[in-house]
This record gives sequence, C-alpha cells and structure tokens, in this order.
Amino acid sequence: MTEDGGITCHAAIVARELKTPCVTGIKVITQVVKDGDEIEVDADKGIVRIISKFKATVSEKQSAESEMPMPFGGQDQWMLAENIPDMDMFFAQIFLSCFTSDTSYPFLKNYSETLSCYKGFGMDFYFGRKDSFEVAESILKALVEKPDFGDEVNGNIVLWSEKLIDFARKVYAMDLSKKSNTELWQLYEKHDEIHTKLYTYGWLPVAVDMFHNNFTDKLKEYLRSICGSDKEMQEAFVVLCTPTKKTIIAKEREEFLGIFETRHAVISDSVSKKSGKMPPEIRKDLERHASEWGHLGYIYSGASDPFGPEHYWQEIMDLAKSGITPRQILDREEKQLADAEKKKQVLYKRIKINPTYKRLFNTANDFALTKLVRRDAQLRDMLMLHRSLLKEIAKRLNVTLAEVQFMLQGEIRDALEDGLINRKVIADRLTKSCVLYTKKDFERVYVGEEAEILKRGIKTEIDHTQTEFRGQTAQPGFAKGIVKIVIRAKDMSKMNQGDILVSIATDPDIVPAMKKAAAIVTEQGGITSHAAIVSRELGTPCIIGTKIATKLLKDGDIVEVDANKGVVRIIKKNDDNN
Repeated sequence: MTEDGGITCHAAIVARELKTPCVTGIKVITQVVKDGDEIEVDADKGIVRIISKFKATVSEKQSAESEMPMPFGGQDQWMLAENIPDMDMFFAQIFLSCFTSDTSYPFLKNYSETLSCYKGFGMDFYFGRKDSFEVAESILKALVEKPDFGDEVNGNIVLWSEKLIDFARKVYAMDLSKKSNTELWQLYEKHDEIHTKLYTYGWLPVAVDMFHNNFTDKLKEYLRSICGSDKEMQEAFVVLCTPTKKTIIAKEREEFLGIFETRHAVISDSVSKKSGKMPPEIRKDLERHASEWGHLGYIYSGASDPFGPEHYWQEIMDLAKSGITPRQILDREEKQLADAEKKKQVLYKRIKINPTYKRLFNTANDFALTKLVRRDAQLRDMLMLHRSLLKEIAKRLNVTLAEVQFMLQGEIRDALEDGLINRKVIADRLTKSCVLYTKKDFERVYVGEEAEILKRGIKTEIDHTQTEFRGQTAQPGFAKGIVKIVIRAKDMSKMNQGDILVSIATDPDIVPAMKKAAAIVTEQGGITSHAAIVSRELGTPCIIGTKIATKLLKDGDIVEVDANKGVVRIIKKNDDNN
C-alpha cells in the first residue's frame, strides 16, 4: 500500500512483477495505520480494512520518544537533591514517578522533571533549582493555610506505612513458584501502587525543607520577630524542634537493652572470661531481635546485609565494656524527653507563640517522627520484596536480581506478560554510565553517550582550597576533633569516642557511631532529617545541609565544628589523604 499512485508508479510495477496484492494512491494510509496494526487488504476492490490497532507496550512507548530531552526548556538548572550510595531503579522509579505525576493534591506543585545519574548502585538525583523551590513553597503554603493538612499528611504516612508492611509480609509468605507470570506482575503492580501512595504523603515533610530550608526559614523568621536576638531565636528554635515523643527506633533500643538487662549475668561472665563467644541463650534472644529489627541495616538496594545476631552481640560487648548499664541509658533517655517537654512548656510561657505557629512547630515535630515510621516500613519492605517477589521474577526472566532491580515497571510487565526483554540493554545499565530521566507520565533510561550528554547540563563546582564552609544548625554547640566519614554501618568500626562524624545523611543503621561523636556534620539537611532528630536527642553539636562535607573532608582531617554559627573550619588536613 502506498499513498502515491498511478499506473506507472514504482509500487505498481514491482507488485505486478512479484504478483503481490497492491493498492496505491491511498492518500492517508501512513496517518491511519501504524506498525503492528492488523489489517486486511482487498486489492480486488481497492479496499483496506483495519482489523485491530496495535497496543504498544510501555517500554516501546518510552523508546518512541527517542529525542534527547531539553530540561526545563533551558529556563532552570539542575540542583543535586540527594547522593545515595545504594539505590536501585526498582525503588527510585517509585518516588520519582510520584514526584512528577502524582495528582492527589491539586493545590500542590509537582516537580517538572528529575534526573538520576547512576554508576552501579550509586545514584545522584537532581531537581530543578527554581522548580524544587516552588514545590516547597506550595507545600509550605498548604501547611500554613490549611489547619488540618499537617495532621492529614502525618496520619496518612502512618497508615500507608502499615499497608506497605502488611503487603510485603503477605507476599513474603506466598509460594511464588506456583504463581503465573501474570500473577507476579499483578503483585509487582500492586506493590508499586501502595508504595507510590506512601510517597504521596511521605515525601512532603522532606520536600518542604530539605533542599531550600523553606519550612525552617519560615519558622525562624517568625521567632526572630518575637525574640530579642538571633541567639535567643536559635535557642528557642532548638527547644521547639527537639522531640518530646519516642521514635519508632527508640522501641528497638528498648527491646535491645531489655535483652542486655535480662541476660546481664551471662554477659558479664562472657566479658570477664574475655571469650567473646556468644552464649546459646543469648543467641536465641538476638536471633529473635534480628528477625524483628535487622532490616534497619538493610539499606535500599540490599548492598548491605540486615543486622544479624553477631552485630547485636558486638553492640552488647561494647556496651558491657563501657560500664554503663541499660537502666542508666533508658533512664537518661526518658529524662531527655521529659526535660525537652519541660523546656518547651517554659518557653511557651516566656514567649507568646501564636496558635498558627504553635501548630506548625507541632507539625514539624510530628514530621520527624513519621519520617522514621516511613523509613522503617520501606526497609522492611525492601528486604522482604528483594528476597521474594524480585527474586522469583529474576528466576522467571533468567536474569540476575540486580538486573531486575534495574528494570523499569513497564519493562517488567512486558517481560512477564509478553516475553519481551532486552537483556543487553538491562545489563548495560549496571556496567555503564546511565541516567533515569522522568517528567509527567514519562520515564526513560539513557545509557552511554546519551547519558553523558544529559549529564553535561549538571554544573557542580567545589573550591577544594576553602578552609571553612557553612550549613544549618540542628543542635548548637562546639567541638573539635578528627573527621571520620561514616556512610553505612560497615564504616562504624573506624569511629572512636570524640571523633567528628561526617556523612551524606545519617540513617538508623549508624546511630551507634553517632553516639560516639563529639559533633555531627552532614551534607543533607532539613528540620526533619535523621541527623537533626538524633543530635537533639543526644545533645550533640550538629550542622546539617552543608552540601559538600564529604567532598571536602576526609578521614583523619582535624576540624572545628561551631554549631552555634553553623560553621565548619578545617584546622589540619590529613597528609595521608594527599
């Protein structure tokens, strides 16, 4: 069939030679039919009938948009949102698609575009600088103007965290080998639906403050208007943002210390004999504890194993040698919460905070608690899904688990439902530079040269000669010490009492190291960041949101952390790092 016609046209001549049915002169044929459509050609009557239209797969739709994107039409620039050393696309596509395409709250702005640069499981993801500020402002506006919005968000974070854990447990208990490919896809799709819904609410406390300090600046601006000095404002801010309720992580600590207290005699005997061997009765206790809480060591991609009995036994040994009893720790933590609440009530009497801002401070405190609820649920979910659903999908598709973790949702569907999978393309994502680009209702992975072209739009310049840099004060104070870069639990062994802990962002898996720190410095920030929450609980000087701490500092450097002013000063570089 051709659009051009005529008795002497090339198609007519060749069709007669080949004796192939041919209809020429159909002026609209290439506009009406597409690759894959099923048609009937009645050349006797010069008629073409369309039997069925081809339904393109998700991955084919993505491939169809082959041109390179022009981010923000040149009207914005990429800003590093997070550097995550262990993040797969299975997890990332959930929150990235939610950021750009979720429409649950029409009064909130979505991110226009995102860019995630991968090197293996290491991911740097970027938002537009202006775009992310406008997103944060839309959330802040809703928190200020809609009195119930904060409570609604926090309530839904808890609700959907519970739903995610419940779903993961059900899948983990299934005999997936008996499920059809379609059933596996339905489970995968359902998980995506639940986890995406959690991000509808769970990302808002992060987005409103982590990147531009919108929420923090709003609260400080108000306090500045009613306080006599910046010093008084800062002190009031810390008091009002210090947790007065137990976090979900505190529950794990209480249960762990309960084991220590119950088995104190056996533990003391092991320490005195210097055997280091774990007694059988304690192993059983710690196996149960690891079964319930070990997921806290399993971060995102599964690059680290969950905490096991040996991890907790080492913690017990360290605690026993310190001479501090579990009861002392628990009493101290209870006192810290009580003192924080008392200071807050005294402050409320001393400075009159209007009801709107009192509500906003309460919302900020609840955000800090529910953020850890979300994180706990996601780590549980990842551990169970990797070891059940994703493992079974990998087996069905004859690919590795890591390759499944680097397939997009549409590619999983195409592979399970239609047997369509390009193994080389997937494998290349793990071995070559690749970029995941998302915008509304669209996501695509670019590999190799295309990825490098997209990354050229990222401008990052760091002055490595600077001896001082700034961040946001999370907990005031001053400390001087030796830098230790601690990203994950495997890094904790190098941490000594009184060192300066420097990290991209802290997570529950490195809390034991945080407790040894004279000060804490992180690249990422926000009023609800884990480092901010824990440093206030511990009373440890802390500066967050420095953007560049792990890029400027190395193990062994000596620094001063002036968390009263939000300044880190490099006193001496470790020559061994040069």
